[in-house]
Amino acid sequence: MTKQTEEQIKILLIEDDRALALTISNLLRVKGYDVTHAPDGASGIQKAFEIIPDLILCDISMKEISGYDVFNVLKESSATAMIPFVFLTAKSELKDIRFGMQLGADDYIVKPFEYDELLTSIATRLNKAEAHRRANEEKFKALSMISPYGIFIYQGGKFIETNPSLSNILGYSREELLHMGFRDLISEENKNLVMEKINRSLQGFEKEIHISFMANQKSGTQVNVEVYGIEGFKVKGRTTLLGILSHVHNQVNEGQLFGGLSLDDIKEFEKAIDILGWKGTYISAELVNKLRALFNTDAYEDRKIEDIGFSERELEILTLVCKGLSTKEIADKLFISSRTVEKHRANLMTKIGAKNIIEVIIYGLKHQLIGI
Repeated sequence: MTKQTEEQIKILLIEDDRALALTISNLLRVKGYDVTHAPDGASGIQKAFEIIPDLILCDISMKEISGYDVFNVLKESSATAMIPFVFLTAKSELKDIRFGMQLGADDYIVKPFEYDELLTSIATRLNKAEAHRRANEEKFKALSMISPYGIFIYQGGKFIETNPSLSNILGYSREELLHMGFRDLISEENKNLVMEKINRSLQGFEKEIHISFMANQKSGTQVNVEVYGIEGFKVKGRTTLLGILSHVHNQVNEGQLFGGLSLDDIKEFEKAIDILGWKGTYISAELVNKLRALFNTDAYEDRKIEDIGFSERELEILTLVCKGLSTKEIADKLFISSRTVEKHRANLMTKIGAKNIIEVIIYGLKHQLIGI
């Protein structure tokens, strides 16, 4: 089953005309879509990163933050760049339509419009996006077959897809692994702690995990492995965990994260997961600059750090994230472990109820907490 048939399709409507927004929302809900309405550009950006919709409908002429501003920010992040984006506008001049399409928008609907036209555009863009996702899924599977690292898709306590390298590491055939789960592989002394982390990720509490443990091979021997996993696409409405399993090497060379994997290896894997899962939030300095231009203004109330409860270390890490540094680069700069960095990032999200680090960045910019 595809993403679009497994669960209700989410549409984000960014429209400052409340009457029109209500009419469109009601129409789309009758057609079975899950609609979230944002009344302005600022809340639209935040909602996009919060819910990661399947499609965005966005008015252009909005106060303070225009539809073009919204588009430019969302296309800068890998978490939202692939979401179909349709402009809604009362402007009918050819130059405005050309400008919107030159930016990279998927469609441009001029108000007033027929609702059949809107529904047709939505269906067309969703089908095109789904076809693109399926094509990338096939590419991902093909690459996994020749990867030297064990790759898996995990759901509900079982592996639902594995590659040959995972079988080579663990000694089990693919058929055997598809009837097994991590609980069957983890040694008794590591089992409870490791399973707790895996389950937290599957339940949505942690977007990514990086764990090491002793794994039981089919031969009866144990091997020290590390797993890097990230929340992936849903199958039948249930979250999957996509990841890499690798031998632990005692010596880790410069530029390596774990198990012999370089930072570039991890980034490429994350990009593939991002395509499949429509998840993941990778921060670039350019994205932060665009967010800062929109949110770091005197229009937002300044709040004291102590009122929010961020520690100095957490704010330091948030600032480095905003400068485009990766987890490993932050860890090296601050002389702490990558796990400690990830823990601080998780604390930042927990303290403001954010679902991803982008929401934390926006929060910090609006309240002038980030020193960049």
